Amino acid sequence: MDSHGAEMAHSTTSPTEPSPPPSTTEHPSTSNPDDPAEAASAAASSINNSVLEVDSSSASHDNSDADSAISDVRGLSSTQSANSSIYDFVEEHGRTYHKYKEGKYLLPNDEEEQNRLDLQHHLFVKLVDGRLHLAPIKTPHNVLDVGTGTGIWAIEFANQYPSASVTGSDLSPIQPEYVPPNCQFEIDDAEDEWVFSKTFDFIHWRAMMTCFSDPRSVIKQAYKQCAPGGYLELQDGVFPLHCRDDTLAGTALDSWSKRCLEAGTKIGRPWNNTVNYKRWMEEIGFEDVKEKIYEIPTNTWARGMKAKELGVWFNADLIESISASKVLFIKMLGWAPEAVEVFFIDVRNDLKNKGIHAFMPL
Repeated sequence: MDSHGAEMAHSTTSPTEPSPPPSTTEHPSTSNPDDPAEAASAAASSINNSVLEVDSSSASHDNSDADSAISDVRGLSSTQSANSSIYDFVEEHGRTYHKYKEGKYLLPNDEEEQNRLDLQHHLFVKLVDGRLHLAPIKTPHNVLDVGTGTGIWAIEFANQYPSASVTGSDLSPIQPEYVPPNCQFEIDDAEDEWVFSKTFDFIHWRAMMTCFSDPRSVIKQAYKQCAPGGYLELQDGVFPLHCRDDTLAGTALDSWSKRCLEAGTKIGRPWNNTVNYKRWMEEIGFEDVKEKIYEIPTNTWARGMKAKELGVWFNADLIESISASKVLFIKMLGWAPEAVEVFFIDVRNDLKNKGIHAFMPL
């Protein structure tokens, strides 16, 4: 029988021998860390989950070594300009958005957002120790990157595996013009019926928690398009932000993350579906699904150099995400633009506060 494997981070992996395709998914957990039953369940279905610890000195002292990573973050620039002007962009509230399937994806696609997506790529790669994937693939032939964004992952993957044919798909034509010869991009909606003429031995999606009204149906299409012995890898976060003590409760940052979830739910795209990925994969037919849950701090409050470096990168990502979320508050929640800007000042201040021990599971 055909075999598909799965990897999730929450991350999952599965074997490559023929039976339903292996898949990999990365996403955060909304479980209660203080509940022994939930903790036991998580341990049974996950591998080497990481748990952040508070650095007691971080609230009152600078962390110069970790904070020096800020220079790396500021040095990032967007990839080359998009290779297509087929679709006009829509401008609203000072930002631009995709024209194809207008309004389906509510975050911007302008240069500011492209810079954030590239920054986010570096955060994900740093999280998994410089790797582009967790699935145990060796010599992939046909690879699909769903929701490729600026195409940075697809390009780097194509360079790392020059014998593979890599396809990136997205609603926005914001990918660079000059790419490796084994990399191509298509403007497509992953929620439409997949009509690829070939199957893929590796399908990758990352940071798509805001995108789909029915993620399960997209996973099902990936299963059908996955070659025998192929892998699906999903890496995703979950909102709202988490905290193990009471330092997040009642803050503007807490309110912002919960209101983002509320806005996403109102448009039929809740930002907390990631916790269902593993179950959906197994129900659909993926075998040997592995899930790994990481925790990313919102700044340098956590103990350990890697946690602090991740905090620097995630903090920069969140700062830019705040601005990108403006349209959600105006269009979905009915806020006045001026009220949104005032509120965002408090949210940004909270992100600087090392006394708030917030994190996102991924």
